[in-house]
Amino acid sequence: MGMSSPLILSVSTVFALIGIVLVAIAFGTDNWSEYQVNRREIINAINANTTLKQQLQGGVASQPIFFSRTFGLFRECFPDTVPTGIGSYTSPLGTICINIQDYMLFGDTTAAETFNSDQTTRMHLMRTTVAFYIIGLAFLFFCLFTGILGCWRRSPGLILSTGILLLFAVLFLAASMAIWHGVDYLEREVLTVAPFYRSWQPILKQTTTLNYGWSYIISWVGIGFVLISSLLMLGAYRAMKEEEADEYDKKHAPYMMPNYYDKQAMVPYAYGTYSGYGAYPGAYYGQYAGSQYGGNGYYGYMTYGR
Repeated sequence: MGMSSPLILSVSTVFALIGIVLVAIAFGTDNWSEYQVNRREIINAINANTTLKQQLQGGVASQPIFFSRTFGLFRECFPDTVPTGIGSYTSPLGTICINIQDYMLFGDTTAAETFNSDQTTRMHLMRTTVAFYIIGLAFLFFCLFTGILGCWRRSPGLILSTGILLLFAVLFLAASMAIWHGVDYLEREVLTVAPFYRSWQPILKQTTTLNYGWSYIISWVGIGFVLISSLLMLGAYRAMKEEEADEYDKKHAPYMMPNYYDKQAMVPYAYGTYSGYGAYPGAYYGQYAGSQYGGNGYYGYMTYGR
């Protein structure tokens, strides 16, 4: 016997809520990727090399690539030292950040006219990443209403719809993450213009560590929770249909007549010669009280004149 539908729905709801919270937090935070820069080593190298000092001294104090930083979908933040003159502000999360302008959705978009093909591809992929993520979140929040209503009414149809909508949310969120990886690949391996990785000085590459941040990690974990929730929701739908069938059988069982018959019992009385059931019992007619013929099986009118 499988798990009951209320139990499956409860577990599915818990997984869905955890998943929604995690992907929402990931969307609004700024730790998708982390760049840890060893500034002390860079400064020591500059002081020891006159040529390097001439190349980098101005940028070390003002260019963000020489500072440890984290990236979200919308902001670039500086948890430690902040570059000068970059127009930074304090984000709602309390860190010093600047907005990522590469979406080119609002304001002056003339810079996009100078983009090469790889930069243009990156811009469109960034837009698609955010669009798919928002669509996935919209599916999740819509699932909250259909799921709550389905549990309240115990409606298999609403539960099935919720499970399918959760799968669509997983599809869009996973697609968004995959496209984000495409953007990350372009930034690290393809683009050769500033401020991307392949344009850096060797000393900067040697002193910078690139990692995925906790926002990226909890986004994938949240998507996993939503996927499990959708599968459990579909399992709850199946369990509800089975429970409905069991209730129907129990309700109508008293009105169902059993169709088990003993064919021997259905044969008419003393019809022993029919259907191969054997001959008449020979001594049957002799059992009447006062019969003068004993067990010969003949009545008087049948023996007249014998």
